Amino acid sequence: MLHGINGYEGDWQKKGGAVDTLIQMMKDGRCQPMILVMPDCNKWIVKKRPITHGNRWKCVIRYVELSHEHKLEYAISDLMTMIDTTYQVTDQCAVAGLSDGARIAANIANIRPEKIHTVGLFSPVLHKKQLPGQTAQSYGVSYYIYVGKSDLFKANGKRFHKRLTKADYPHQFIEIQGSHDWPVWRKCLADFLTHL
Repeated sequence: MLHGINGYEGDWQKKGGAVDTLIQMMKDGRCQPMILVMPDCNKWIVKKRPITHGNRWKCVIRYVELSHEHKLEYAISDLMTMIDTTYQVTDQCAVAGLSDGARIAANIANIRPEKIHTVGLFSPVLHKKQLPGQTAQSYGVSYYIYVGKSDLFKANGKRFHKRLTKADYPHQFIEIQGSHDWPVWRKCLADFLTHL
């Protein structure tokens, strides 16, 4: 589970209730048991991080500077290898992210299509030409694209949905009442877990 551009590794638990949601859904039999990993994907070194989520312009400028680097994606790929060697897990896993974390999740699926079977893109901020790689398509990676009905990045999610439809790529496009915020992403997470 990847956070957004100005988040940190605790966001999915503190704001998204990820662990509580997962535990309750497993108890109810609505999802499979799994290991939930929430890494720190913030592109700032700790000393230079914006203190509040209100620093949007600073985030946007930093996003433009770093959006074409894939160091983070390769680090997460290494993290997946470490998880495999440390825990008894199946051969495949899923990756999901919100906002800029969704862009990173899509890139990770291109880097490790043999490992990723399902990708969740919550309010995705994707590049205009971003698409799954041919290798990802050959492995049958499935995408779930979630957008809030009043999300400022709704057009990005719709554009990606149209590209996947045109390429006859397996995916689902889901609109949820709400905006670019945690109430929407909590709903996205609960639905996404049922597909794993």
